[in-house]
Amino acid sequence: MAESQEDLNYDFNYNQFLGRSLMVNLRSAQEKQLVFRWLRKLSKSNRNVTEMRLRNQFMYALLMNLQEGQLHPPFREPPPAGPLPSFAQMLPGGTEGAGGSGSFRGQIDPRAGGWETSSQRPLLYKHSPDGGAFLAAQPIPKCGAFCYLAIVSKPKE
Repeated sequence: MAESQEDLNYDFNYNQFLGRSLMVNLRSAQEKQLVFRWLRKLSKSNRNVTEMRLRNQFMYALLMNLQEGQLHPPFREPPPAGPLPSFAQMLPGGTEGAGGSGSFRGQIDPRAGGWETSSQRPLLYKHSPDGGAFLAAQPIPKCGAFCYLAIVSKPKE
């Protein structure tokens, strides 16, 4: 489903309002300053629909941090200069990072545009219609579990 710029801006503005309201959950003034810097950066990321979708993805993750009352990467650091990188690159172990043990992201070669070899791709990524792009963009919790549920139907044979 294609989203219009108007829809994306509406979602962002609404989430920005929620984010400002949830800032009371943060303990330190330094964290609040970081959030203001991120909000300012995100509000300027609106050159095209693709950038706006990425901006909204960052905004949603920031909201989850604010709701919890604790900032997690990438929001513990000031926003990057220039355009926003992909969300996966900003996470620990992202395509720019070293990748921790057990991290599938450590097997991604960004210059090659994907996995180094087909055999390294997890089974879930191999059978995913988008090649695992959706999963790669999802936040990975430091502790706990990441659950993904997909309901698909097989075509009649």
